[in-house]
Amino acid sequence: MVTRSRFLPKHDGAPPLPPPGGYQRPRQFPSSPFAPELMAPIAPPEPATKPLPARHWFGWTALATVGVFAIVLLIQLGMGATDAIYSATMLALQLIVAAVAIAALFLPRARFLGAIALCVAVVLNVGTIGAASALRSSAAGTYDGETVRDKSEQAYPGIRDVDPDLILQADSLEQMQARFDELSEAIRTELSDRFGFTWVRIGEGSTRPERNGYGGESMLVEYSAPVWATEQPIHSESDKRAVMAVIDEVLAENGVYWSLYALNEDGGITDDSREKLYGSADPATQVVWEWYTEVSDGDLMYEQGAPQPSLFYATITDLTHDETGVFRQRQQAEQAQYGTPLEGLQLFFLGRQLLSESDREAFEQAIADSPLH
Repeated sequence: MVTRSRFLPKHDGAPPLPPPGGYQRPRQFPSSPFAPELMAPIAPPEPATKPLPARHWFGWTALATVGVFAIVLLIQLGMGATDAIYSATMLALQLIVAAVAIAALFLPRARFLGAIALCVAVVLNVGTIGAASALRSSAAGTYDGETVRDKSEQAYPGIRDVDPDLILQADSLEQMQARFDELSEAIRTELSDRFGFTWVRIGEGSTRPERNGYGGESMLVEYSAPVWATEQPIHSESDKRAVMAVIDEVLAENGVYWSLYALNEDGGITDDSREKLYGSADPATQVVWEWYTEVSDGDLMYEQGAPQPSLFYATITDLTHDETGVFRQRQQAEQAQYGTPLEGLQLFFLGRQLLSESDREAFEQAIADSPLH
């Protein structure tokens, strides 16, 4: 009986027949799968060691230069020497240090150290350390190089280039407030009689300290009087000029020397500036008319070193000429915040460099004690 193979050639599932001549390079197996040579681990090939290139001396020089400069800056920061950090010498040294660090980047063997030096220079430099020192000095209220005279100047009760004796001779804050109220009432009464205007008061009077010109605050104040505005608009150019003429007459009758001056017609500014400020370069089509004058003490008008005169502004807003809508938006915002009428005339007084009567004695004593007097 002939035993036949279970697999037939070309039968599905049968292993393929070897190629003619057998397989090329047949795999060789050891007689025992547990041969010692197969059990031993195969050692990886030893990598070829390449010596690191020596660093260029210029790289070490750049790193040392930047490091020493950074240490000097940190020492000055600890001492609060803000003025020294921002001195011309330190700024020049900063440029030299940065140049050395950048130059090291162009040498292959110094490039790595030069990059480190440049990173240190970016973090620790005159700008960053100086800003930190300035913030620290500001918080502490101390500045390097500040002398007793510097502090005395900041505490000066008067104003630089203003004669303290003339300040005492000028109208006080209370006197100027009374004068503003008197002038405002006289103007409003005359305009109401002639044009039938009714008025609305906007806000309250306020004061703020005047700077003394030495980096501190003086004992003098700036006073902003309440604003008075008409509830009726003024549209025609002839009515606007008539209103301004009446105001000018009332001011002259009450001792205001200078006539009203039309800022919106000022020839000292360009047409583009007038268009931005007042809506047009032509007064006939301007949205805003702004006229002003000085309310000064006649006795001190021409005195050298006298306080700055107070100011009066008369402003008319006419939205019929507002083609862009910018002025209307501004008026609407003021109306929502302060109740200001959208159109009409506004009267505003501004007092400058005024001394309150209650501070008079303290001012005289402070001036006498000041080394600047």
